[in-house]
Amino acid sequence: MIRSLIAMALTLGMASSAFAIDKAYFEIKKVKVTDVTEQYAQSALFAKKVGLLEDCNSQMPLAPKFTGDKQGDVNPLNAIELVVDQIINIGKKIFNVINAGRPVVNIKIDTANALPKGLTCWSDLSGWNIPQSKVYNVQYENGFGMTVVDFSYRVTYTAGGSADGIGKYITNATFQPANVSVGWGFQFDATAVIPSVFNTGSKRDPVAGMQMNMEWKVTSPMAHEQSTESYFVSGENKLIQLQ
Repeated sequence: MIRSLIAMALTLGMASSAFAIDKAYFEIKKVKVTDVTEQYAQSALFAKKVGLLEDCNSQMPLAPKFTGDKQGDVNPLNAIELVVDQIINIGKKIFNVINAGRPVVNIKIDTANALPKGLTCWSDLSGWNIPQSKVYNVQYENGFGMTVVDFSYRVTYTAGGSADGIGKYITNATFQPANVSVGWGFQFDATAVIPSVFNTGSKRDPVAGMQMNMEWKVTSPMAHEQSTESYFVSGENKLIQLQ
C-alpha cells in the first residue's frame, strides 16, 4: 500500500512537472519589434524592382493610353474627370500576408494606391520616385526564452507621381513577407490593412497620405496574442512608424 502511494505521488509529481514545462513552452513572455532594414539590404534591391513593374489593378477599368502617334489621340488626363485634391485607393484594402504560419505568395502582388479621384492607373501619372522599402522584425519568446515566432516583413511603396505637375501621390504600397519561422504548437497569421488614404497637402497642391497597418495574431494552447504596427506613408516619399 505504501509503495503504491509513493508510486502515485511520484507519478503525480512527474505529471505536474511535465505540465509546468508544457505551460512554460506555450506561454508568451516577450514580444519585440525591430527595424532590421540593414540586415536585408541586398534583398531590398529586389524589392525596389517590384513597384512600378506591376500593372494596374485588374479590377479597375483602364484609362485610354496616350501614344501621340495617331491624330486625335487623347491624353488620358484630359479624357477623364480628374479631381486632384480628392484622393482614393484603387487597390486592395485588406490582404493576407501570412496564413497559418505560411507566407501568402501572389503572382501579382496585392497593393494599395493613393491616386486622384477619376484616375484608374498610376502609369497615367509621371515623376515617380524610386520604390522604397524598409524591413521590420517581430519576435515572440516563450517561458523558456525560446523564440517561437520570428517574422520579418517588408514595407514597400512608390511615391511622388504627379498629374501634369500637380500633386504627389502613392502607388504600389504593400507588405511582403521577408522571412517567417513558427515553432511547433503555435499558429501565426498576419494581415495587411489599409484603413485610409487622404490629402495632407492643400487643394491646389495635394499630397497623398496613407495609413498602413500590419496586424497579426499568435495562438497556442496557453496563449492568444494580437498586435498591430501602424505606418504612415507620404506622397513626399516618407515612411514613418507610428507609435
